[in-house]
Amino acid sequence: MVVAAEGLQSNPLMGRVVPEYRREDLRELIVRSYRLVYLVRGPEVIVIRVVHGARDFTGTLGPQPWRLT
Repeated sequence: MVVAAEGLQSNPLMGRVVPEYRREDLRELIVRSYRLVYLVRGPEVIVIRVVHGARDFTGTLGPQPWRLT
């Protein structure tokens, strides 16, 4: 998981767009049974959450996970 996250520094668009939200800035990497969800904000990459694939994904992330509080 850590190696995958570190790879985002050099290539932030390597993950796919999260299909449930369809936003270009909200992306994910699939690492084994987990979804590493992150935001791309210019040169910055922000890991939002790591969610197990068996979990209720949208229930865990909420309606607008890109809104950081």
